[in-house]
Amino acid sequence: MDHSRAGATATALLSPALNLYRALEARGLDAAALFRRAGCDPELLRVQETRVTNRTVRRLYEVAEEATGDVCIGIDVGAQFRGVAMHALGHAWLASGTLAEAMLRISRYTRVLSEFWHADLREEPAGVRFAIAYRDRDAYGPLSRHDAVLAATVKLARITYGEAFAPLEVTVQRERPGCAHRFEEWFRAPIVWAAPQPSLLFRREDLSRPLATANSDVAVASEQIAADYAARLDRDDIRTRVKRELLGVLPSGAPSQMRIARSVGLSSRTLHRRLAESETSFAALLDETRRDLALEYLRRSDYAVGEVAYMLGFAETSSFNRAFKRWTGLSPSDYRRAPAEATADTDRG
Repeated sequence: MDHSRAGATATALLSPALNLYRALEARGLDAAALFRRAGCDPELLRVQETRVTNRTVRRLYEVAEEATGDVCIGIDVGAQFRGVAMHALGHAWLASGTLAEAMLRISRYTRVLSEFWHADLREEPAGVRFAIAYRDRDAYGPLSRHDAVLAATVKLARITYGEAFAPLEVTVQRERPGCAHRFEEWFRAPIVWAAPQPSLLFRREDLSRPLATANSDVAVASEQIAADYAARLDRDDIRTRVKRELLGVLPSGAPSQMRIARSVGLSSRTLHRRLAESETSFAALLDETRRDLALEYLRRSDYAVGEVAYMLGFAETSSFNRAFKRWTGLSPSDYRRAPAEATADTDRG
């Protein structure tokens, strides 16, 4: 496997980063500013199913560690975790009959959360190990990001099982840090430092205990949604890949087709041909992405119109105003003032 390419192109669902956002806010920091410093527009946390590259999530954790000076911030991120941040997988977990079922679903559909790591369940003499495998450890980023996955898994188990839940053992890849006591306080289990792989070892009886939150209908329906979503990811969807890249670079100005082609690993000519085969063009996708984001920003934020124009890569507010009028028939200010029901048809258009 070409790990450098894997690190550049692998994607992750952005919504789990909301827990990092909350952890930063809990410390009194300007989480929105820190996200922007990392090259991630915090407003995208509001957009369903937003996916970003692995390097974007890695940079978020790098900036978080720099801002806090805390290499153990991953524990705080895990403590903030909510199932709703995991797309349909979160609902499937919360409705599973047992923790074993919940963890099997995570293992089966890890790709919904991230294309850069996957979870494995394996039987051992002492219990069942939930292990995390990465495509490339170095490209994954700070070890606090690894820690957050383990801490979040325990948080979800406590939501469904109860606060008494604790693993038998935790293995982490970092050397024992000065803040090791926070690992011990959170996991309430022995910690193995400098291990080859992050993992959690569970008691079999804990994994098989019936959960009070179980709802088989919801679990099955949510798993189907997760399966459908994973299937969409498996398809080589050039439209999605281009739009994903556009989301990351628009605040730097209108990107060229050549720049986006390089970022998805194609020549400009090949990208043009692939998009034509998908019955679209680079210009059409750029216009569509700007339109969708403009509607989100104006409807769900208090950004000034000029700020929205900047975030969408328009050199001048007047250019954005003309484009928005072409998309919706309204000026940005009129759209924002209009009642929600009056703009519903415009949004769908």
